Amino acid sequence: MRALIIGIGQCGTKIADLFSLVDFEALAINTSRGDLEYLKHVPQDRRILIGESITGGKGVNANPLLGREAMKRDLPVVMRKINSIIGYEDVDIFFLTFGFGGGTGAGGTPVLAEALKEEYPDSLVVAIGALPLREEGIRPTINAAITIDKLSKIADSIIAIDNNKLKEGNDDISRAYERINYTIVERIASLLALVDVPGEQTLDASDLKFVLKAFGSFATVGYAKADAGKVKSLSKLIIKSFESEGLYLEANIESALYGLVAIHGPPEVLKAGDIFEALDYLTGKIRGKQIFRGFYPDPREREVEVVTLLSGIYESKSIEDIVRTAKEYARSFMEAKEEAETKKRELLSGLPDFDDIYPPERGELDEFYDVSRDVDKVAKALRRREND
Repeated sequence: MRALIIGIGQCGTKIADLFSLVDFEALAINTSRGDLEYLKHVPQDRRILIGESITGGKGVNANPLLGREAMKRDLPVVMRKINSIIGYEDVDIFFLTFGFGGGTGAGGTPVLAEALKEEYPDSLVVAIGALPLREEGIRPTINAAITIDKLSKIADSIIAIDNNKLKEGNDDISRAYERINYTIVERIASLLALVDVPGEQTLDASDLKFVLKAFGSFATVGYAKADAGKVKSLSKLIIKSFESEGLYLEANIESALYGLVAIHGPPEVLKAGDIFEALDYLTGKIRGKQIFRGFYPDPREREVEVVTLLSGIYESKSIEDIVRTAKEYARSFMEAKEEAETKKRELLSGLPDFDDIYPPERGELDEFYDVSRDVDKVAKALRRREND
């Protein structure tokens, strides 16, 4: 299975950089030259500066209108680079990583997603976006809500990561963001690493694509990992991966249409009874009742790893809070704007024009016309004298 990671904006390119570190094909796109230079693992020839004629390479300051325009202007350059990377081998999934609350990511990602869907109709386009913190304020929230709406009409699935998870634990802010980014990469990379790999029951690329082709709805990737010697109940570990402790999105998993579970670990720990107990529980819990599964006994492993993908989710408190807040603000803002316009009209209505206040008087302009007429008279008199 082949996946291409495309990072857009500061948040997205940092995530793409980590994917590149673990040997995934990655491309970084940004309006900030400095942010592109900060990357450590994406090759230089796979870093694209867009919108330089608009921003001078200094970013868009969280303005999605500028981010959208930057992507539109340089879309031919971006698509040529993607074509050159792909070559003659098909790509199964494009993963677009970005931040919902920013400018380049929020504005540019829907533009690129639409272009990819048109250019590569047989490939999936999956958006992986980080939701803004509640404390970041209203602007990132509005950016996120509008981008969610746009991508839901284009992308096959939206994997939303809630940055409010940053507040869990005692990490400093830099390490907290790194932890979130690493978590995204770890989960997606672990899942992709098990696709098309021989096992007792194998997940192939078509299984993953089926689960992710979910009509622009939300998806979430759960994860659980433990030392094999410490696993007292494999069933509980599997269930932990798709409950709130294992997810990075506050979502109602009962609303999910599809599920996928991959379990990897030493054979003696992968007990059939525990596995099927957990899978029966998950199948009964989600609305769609469809679970794809892969079991990968590996005697070399000393840890048990569980990756869970749930898609077709239409109920998420993380998403609903953002959309509701954005709607309330937009309604309040539009009302305030209309009220201001009304008051301005009321205040200024009935004012006369200058012509109504100042009656015509002889001034400099009138004198100019008088002089002009005198000059014309002199000129005519001179011409008559010459003719005589």
